Amino acid sequence: MESILAAMAMSAFGAGAPSTPAAAAIPPQDPSLDAVKTYAIPAGPMSGALTTFAEKNGLHLLYDARATHRLRSPGLVGSHSLRGGLDRLLMGTGYAYRFADVDGNVSIVLAQATETRNDATPISSATPLPAIDIGAEARAPESRNAGAGQGPGDRHTGYRADTASSALKMDAPIMQTPVSVQVVTRQTLDDRQAISMTDALVTNVSGVQPSQGFFDVLKIRGFGTFGNTFKNGLQENRYRYLDTTNLQSIEVLKGPAAMLFGRLEPGGVINMVVKRPLETPYYSLEQQVGSYGLTRTTLDATGPVLEDKSVLYRFNGEFYRTDSYRDFVSDQNVFLAPTVTLHPIEQFRMNIDFEYHNRNWVENYPIYPAIGGSPANIPSSRYFHPAYLTTGMNNHFEKKRIAYDFTYDFAPGWSLTNRLSYANLGTRILNAFPGTFNQATGDLTRTGTYNPGFTDKTFTTNLDVKGKFVTGPFEHSLLVGFDYFNWYGPMLTAFNPPLSSINIYAPTYWQFENIYRNPQFLQNGAKWTGVYVQDMISFFDDSVHVLLGGRYDWAETYLSRFRTSPYLAAATYWASYDQGFNPRVGVVYQPQPWITLYGNFTRGMSANNVTTLGETLPPQQGEQFEGGVKIELFDKRLLATMAYFDITKTNIPVTNPSNASQTSTIGRARSQGFEFDLTGRIDDNWSVIANYTHDDVRTIDGTATDPLTAYTRQIAVSGSKLPASPRNYGNIWIKYDAAGELKGLSLGGGLTVVESSLGDTANSFVLPDYTLLDGMIAYTTKIEGYNVTAQLNVKNITDTVYYPTAGSRTTIVTGTPRTFLGSLRMEF
Repeated sequence: MESILAAMAMSAFGAGAPSTPAAAAIPPQDPSLDAVKTYAIPAGPMSGALTTFAEKNGLHLLYDARATHRLRSPGLVGSHSLRGGLDRLLMGTGYAYRFADVDGNVSIVLAQATETRNDATPISSATPLPAIDIGAEARAPESRNAGAGQGPGDRHTGYRADTASSALKMDAPIMQTPVSVQVVTRQTLDDRQAISMTDALVTNVSGVQPSQGFFDVLKIRGFGTFGNTFKNGLQENRYRYLDTTNLQSIEVLKGPAAMLFGRLEPGGVINMVVKRPLETPYYSLEQQVGSYGLTRTTLDATGPVLEDKSVLYRFNGEFYRTDSYRDFVSDQNVFLAPTVTLHPIEQFRMNIDFEYHNRNWVENYPIYPAIGGSPANIPSSRYFHPAYLTTGMNNHFEKKRIAYDFTYDFAPGWSLTNRLSYANLGTRILNAFPGTFNQATGDLTRTGTYNPGFTDKTFTTNLDVKGKFVTGPFEHSLLVGFDYFNWYGPMLTAFNPPLSSINIYAPTYWQFENIYRNPQFLQNGAKWTGVYVQDMISFFDDSVHVLLGGRYDWAETYLSRFRTSPYLAAATYWASYDQGFNPRVGVVYQPQPWITLYGNFTRGMSANNVTTLGETLPPQQGEQFEGGVKIELFDKRLLATMAYFDITKTNIPVTNPSNASQTSTIGRARSQGFEFDLTGRIDDNWSVIANYTHDDVRTIDGTATDPLTAYTRQIAVSGSKLPASPRNYGNIWIKYDAAGELKGLSLGGGLTVVESSLGDTANSFVLPDYTLLDGMIAYTTKIEGYNVTAQLNVKNITDTVYYPTAGSRTTIVTGTPRTFLGSLRMEF
């Protein structure tokens, strides 16, 4: 079994170590273990890195080379002790070590098992060195599932991750990054049966809340993520119905991240990490069936194309269909995602991703009003769109995406990475938006938008050069990068017809509507270019890390709007050209390997501001101060993160209450609070995800106006809370994996508690607090050599009526009632 790293007898030394190593007996407490030496071991195959390290220190290093065949080391550059050097070499591999007091050998052992070596000698019959206890899940404690039937396929990842590429665009451990970053792993997605991005992130990560709207836009630390969603480090310009089928994990980087990723909202970044092909063949077929007619079939297949494993493949596919608790709403999705990996030489690796996404749905933009100081007392299932139109003219989009990324190790400690993505998205949308609402009669006016079909194109790429070098006592991890983003929407026709009003108590759906009214012709786009430099400086025997970085951006955004004919002069045209520098500074101090103290300051440039008359205003800015503590518990099985943050968003456009055509950038909002996250495994049976958020999100500078004007025109005034921003909310999910006779059985339960919040900009009504209870039961066994898992998840067990978010008095989002979701998965 390639995943087992076993202690070997001296007769097997040739499997992975030099044939004539220098022997040196070093007792475990020998002071030479702390002696500092200078290394220049480049990132690359683990076997070569371990061999070089052993030769440098005159040690015997005994291991089974089959287990290191697929492993890569981040390398080792600079001055390190023997212990510190081994820690860095094994970083992120899932292996730890202790020193064997036999013949002075340092030995790396994951487990003892009855396996057969290449020379046909059973491993268990070899004379083992003393147990080094890496099998206690020390470095990546969750890489192995405690339940029965664990299999390959990168599925049994546990709840905790060691690294997150989005944090620094480097493979630095989370414990050594001066920012708050959380990772939702593949096993978390599976255990919670998370199909949407909202299901995946809300409740599993602190500071994340749903956002009002019909896109997959969330809020991080009180600010929206529109434009802040990335896939493998490249921006996804479309935010509707993001698919989790081919994702290995989802990273959430908190705070302004413009230094690495460009112009973003200041709350944080979501980075979707795609599954990669594996050298070991793996196949999985899963069928899910749930409430409201939900059915979802997914396939995952991977393995080598060539015998030498220089070409690998992976294919993920999904067919999904469901109705909704809301009347008339339905959704159907086909998603196909093949990936090819090219690995002709050790120094070069390239992944090529293809995606085809075809979706048909009945629009469900949240139209639901407030009456007085609370949401209206009407069924949450009631539909306020023109059903005669929306059910007969389903919305549709078809997305085609191709992307690649490659890394080339061109010198010891130095590498070049290039990523590129091109997406073509065709869309047809019919939608309705609420207008005025008469609380006395229940009559709600509506306006419509109809785009009979348009296609937009997104091209994005970046180039990163990373390297390690030493200057005196300082070890540097340098990143120099460039990125380019271009989104273009060619001329499209849009109709904006007024629709008939609807009564919320007695709705009439079958009215004829003429949607081909009030045409306009639009053309818009955006592009920007950025260059950035970042240096992580480590010293004091790798216990202090200082992050220095900066980025310079050149950005352009434009829009043309023609009212009656594309050949007439534009009624509205604006273009914004912005440029600016944004710094990032952070520091990490590790007084002990299991505890990290960190702090950071970062600033980022956000979206352009444009008035209704086409006047260009300065771009919005985000600025954050953050400090926190990270602690590894239970032999590094469990990671706790505590963070205090203070984010200010400036240059927000505000409207003159007496003249809607006058706008200025005097607006300022602030998000200030505390977060706590706990993820990982307590022991071999118990796993946990827990988080708590205290966040005060409010307008600091707004428009001076009287309360009536603020109410009727939804104008933000100083001191008002941002819509749907609860001050306190928390979640906990606990899973138990049985052992002994019940091995294979898993039980899970989760609790979500959210405080009440104010539902609109004018703070005129309240979204009540709510508590949700979820549960899961699963059983895994082997049938005819296949791993078979049956699972049932129940969400909102108590069938609580709740309102998770809102944007105004007429756009309240209703919560999903109790749902059941069962699955049957076969793996081999």
